Amino acid sequence: MKRVRLFAMLLTTAIFMSTIPVTGVSAAQKVSETESVITREEALGSAQAAVQLGWVKKGNNWYYLTQKGYHTGWAKINNLFYYFNKDGVMQTGFIKDAGKWYFCTTDGHMKVGWQKINGTWYFFDLIRGYMKTGWVYSNGAWFYMDKSGAMATGWRKVDGKWYYLGEDGVMYTGPSVYQIDGVYYFFENSGALTSKTGFQVTNKGNTFYTNKDGTVVTNKEIGGKVINSEGVAVRKVDDAMDQKAQWYDSDTQYLVLADLSEHALRVYQGKKGEWNRIKGDWEFSCGAPATRTPCGQFKLCWKVQNDYGWKTFEKCKAAYVYWTTAGFMLHTILYDKYSYGDPEDADIADDRLGMNISMSCIRLALENARWIYTNIPHGTKLVVYE
Repeated sequence: MKRVRLFAMLLTTAIFMSTIPVTGVSAAQKVSETESVITREEALGSAQAAVQLGWVKKGNNWYYLTQKGYHTGWAKINNLFYYFNKDGVMQTGFIKDAGKWYFCTTDGHMKVGWQKINGTWYFFDLIRGYMKTGWVYSNGAWFYMDKSGAMATGWRKVDGKWYYLGEDGVMYTGPSVYQIDGVYYFFENSGALTSKTGFQVTNKGNTFYTNKDGTVVTNKEIGGKVINSEGVAVRKVDDAMDQKAQWYDSDTQYLVLADLSEHALRVYQGKKGEWNRIKGDWEFSCGAPATRTPCGQFKLCWKVQNDYGWKTFEKCKAAYVYWTTAGFMLHTILYDKYSYGDPEDADIADDRLGMNISMSCIRLALENARWIYTNIPHGTKLVVYE
C-alpha cells in the first residue's frame, strides 16, 4: 500500500511540473531553433523535467516564452525593445501600436533616431521610439517630416508659411539670402520665407531689398542704394573708388583700398555698404614690372616691432612696416641703412612715389605709413586692384 501511494504522489508531481513554464537561458539569446517538448513519459521519469523559457522558434516565427506563457505587446529584453502580436509572434518592419508607428529590424529590435528605410529617411523618437512627423530638431538643425514620416526636401508650406529644406533635409535658416533655381530668396530668423517688402539686413550684415513673395531685387537702384546682380544693396556715392569700397567687408571697422593704376590709396571707416572715406588720396609706389604688386583681397596681419619696423637692405631700409597676408608690405619710403632713431631725422635713400619701382611692396610717405601703422588694427582688409 505504501508503494502504491508513493508512486501516485510521484506521478501527480511529475504531471504538475510538466505544465509549469520554467526559467531557462538568457532572455537576450535565441537559444533554440525549435520549441522544447516534454513527453508524458519523460515527466513520469523525473520530478524536475526540463522545459525551456526565453526565445522559441516555431517554423519561421519567433516567440518569447515566459512563466506566464508567450509574451504579447512590447518587451524589453537585454536593453532592447521587441514587439509581439496577440499570438505572441515577434514583429518586424513598420509596426502600428496605439496610433503610432514604430520600426523593428529583421532581428526584431526597435530602432530609434534617424533610419534610412527603402531609400527614405525617417526619424524615430530617441526615447519612446515612435515615428515623428512635423518639425524635428536634430544635430543643431531643423528638419520637416511629412505625414508619412518621410523626411521632406525642397519647398514646404507649413501653417501658412513657406520653408525650404535642402537635399540633406536641413531647413534654410536666416536672416539670410539663398539662391534657389537661379532666384534669390530672403529667409527670416525663424526659417520662414519673408513676406516683407523693403530693405532687410542678413546675419552677415549685408542689406537686401525684398518683395512680399520673398524674392530679392537685383540690378536696380532703390532708395539711394545700388543693388548688384546678387541682390546686395549698398549706398550710392558719386566717386568711383568710394563706390567700389562699398562692396567689401572687413573684420574690423576699417578698410583700405589701393588702386595700382592711379597709385592712390584710401582708408575707410564703417562697414560693408556704409564705408566713409577718412584718409586719402595718398600717393604710393608699388611693384616693378618684374615684381608686380599682386591684386586681390588681403589682410593687414603683422607689424614689426622696432624703430624702423623691418630689416637692413643692401643699401637702405624702411620704417613702419605692416605685413599683409599676401607676403608683401606697406611701409615708408626708403632710408639710409646707417641711419638710426626717428625716421624724421634719417637720411632718405629713395623717396620716389607714384612709380612702379618696389619689390612688390607699397611705399608711402612717412606720415601716411606711420598713420596706418599706428591706427589700423590687425585683420583689416586691404583691397588691391588696377
